[in-house]
Amino acid sequence: MKKLVILLAAMLMGAMVLEAAPRKVPTAALKALKSSKNKKAIRTGMVFMDGKFIPAPYTVERYGTALRINGVQVTGPMIAWDEFLKTQEGAKVVTNTTEIPGEAAGAEPEEPEETYEEDDEEEDPLAALFDDEPKPAKPKAKKAAKKKKAPAGPRQVTTTKVEFNGEFTLNPAAKKLLGRIDDRRTKVDLQLRKGGFYFFGSKYAGTNGDSSIAQRLLKVLPEAMSKAASGEQLYVEMRQKGMTFLTPDICEDLFANRADYVKLIELRKKLEADRQFNQLIGR
Repeated sequence: MKKLVILLAAMLMGAMVLEAAPRKVPTAALKALKSSKNKKAIRTGMVFMDGKFIPAPYTVERYGTALRINGVQVTGPMIAWDEFLKTQEGAKVVTNTTEIPGEAAGAEPEEPEETYEEDDEEEDPLAALFDDEPKPAKPKAKKAAKKKKAPAGPRQVTTTKVEFNGEFTLNPAAKKLLGRIDDRRTKVDLQLRKGGFYFFGSKYAGTNGDSSIAQRLLKVLPEAMSKAASGEQLYVEMRQKGMTFLTPDICEDLFANRADYVKLIELRKKLEADRQFNQLIGR
């Protein structure tokens, strides 16, 4: 088991950190950047969104500044729209500073701290249960009195936004930013084509792995989902089976969608039949 955990950890070292989703893509970003997707459907791999299994075939799409799979937004905006606006001629970064008032003036001054000596000998709370003769009670040591906090002064909060009133142009700087998102879409596309898997989440960062881990996961996950009485129990079970990359949040979502175990068993049977067929024809 220890070797399996080490092996899985090593294989996940190159896994991408996935953004929590789906924060809405700004309308202006979608209008200016459009979308792009793979032309050939992906018939391999596994995708989960908030614990819900999305069956193949898959279409991986860059949707403005985020990613979608089969029309489901699976990441939040990977680059803020303001960063694109900064590439435009005439764009202006506006900084606003707001002062938030502190406590009202005239608050009571801070009181001096009172200190008391404590007995150095530490009492065993169970000792009295086993003593033949009762011992005289010791006076309890007094704790130091808490200081009153000084009144908080006003504090400043600074926010920035980008103002741009012109027509957005996909200039070289903007193309470079867009290329970073397209590269991520390509990586997800390629990993699924190679039989890998992805767990995306709207409240947590997801995780992913290659086909080797996907096969191990598919061997144990359906039965674990069908038998689990809670997300916590599923989490413990999967850790015992070496699937340490499944976080408590992911397991809670998987438990909430545990009826999908039937689809996962069907997928496992299909993959096994395909493997046997390929062996038969000598592939």
